[in-house]
Amino acid sequence: MSGEQGAARSLPPSPERAAPTLAARALLTAHPGPPYAPPGEGSADARVDLKLLRWKLEQALARRGTPAALARLEGLDTPDLLAGTVQDGTARGLALAYEEALSLCRPAAPEADPLADPLTKVFEGRELRRQREHTIESGGAKVRFSRKGGITLIDRASELMVEHCVAFEDRTDEGTLDGFVPREGERPRLFSPAFLQPVQALHGAAGDRLVLRGRLGRGPRGFPCEIVLEGRRAERTVRMTVRIENRLADHRLRIRFLSVPRALIAAEGTPGFEEVLAGHRRFVAATLVRACGKLLVGDEVVAVPGAQVQGWIEHRFRLGTG
Repeated sequence: MSGEQGAARSLPPSPERAAPTLAARALLTAHPGPPYAPPGEGSADARVDLKLLRWKLEQALARRGTPAALARLEGLDTPDLLAGTVQDGTARGLALAYEEALSLCRPAAPEADPLADPLTKVFEGRELRRQREHTIESGGAKVRFSRKGGITLIDRASELMVEHCVAFEDRTDEGTLDGFVPREGERPRLFSPAFLQPVQALHGAAGDRLVLRGRLGRGPRGFPCEIVLEGRRAERTVRMTVRIENRLADHRLRIRFLSVPRALIAAEGTPGFEEVLAGHRRFVAATLVRACGKLLVGDEVVAVPGAQVQGWIEHRFRLGTG
């Protein structure tokens, strides 16, 4: 913890951080006190699941918001609540408030699947396995997938072509919700999606889709994973959905975009984006899972097992010049 963060923690904890539940927080905020310690700068990727839900809600409010939905969120925008640096009971109450606010928005129009066309060709099983390379093309960018080149991004507008442009890294987290702290002397464990197996490919007039499934890493420290790559002719970017099942505690799993400029990567609420220079290599990283079970409340460490982000979690990205 830096000296600046240490000084901040010497202030009293906020009511949100000190309260075991959202209801208890209301009682604590009824009597304003001295200045509170702000969340640590490293909390940008704490409680990833809660941040993804908040992003989904904000998009719904922008398009389909109602006065009732806005009223349900009144006062739920303080720094610790937004950062997720709260105890488990408060986090559950906040997630419930988000879900209720979503239900109070106007209904969303159903989105048609552009590949749900009788003329779309579907490849599975042996026929799919015979194909050594798969191309997924939008109206602008396209990606190729193969065991040899992994995921290759080709962006015509920026004249970019990068093989193995996607990788994953996992590290032990010895920090708190205020910030990731790597285990001293431990190197990141790196995984390539090249070892995932194609299980379905769709090719039609409106676009292409490839579904990859498998496991990142071997043994007990691996992660079941599904990646869906989709290119729509009416769009300029390629959609990439990443689903990860996390059953491990106290670690951080990130996705790396290697040699891809940040301007060519868009995300639907995924937190913790960072541009990294490692030796002669540059990459953009974003947090898929940050499983951390400790929260600082003043000078006390409180266990928060709910922040270990167990189970399946989904992230959505767009690659290419929009």
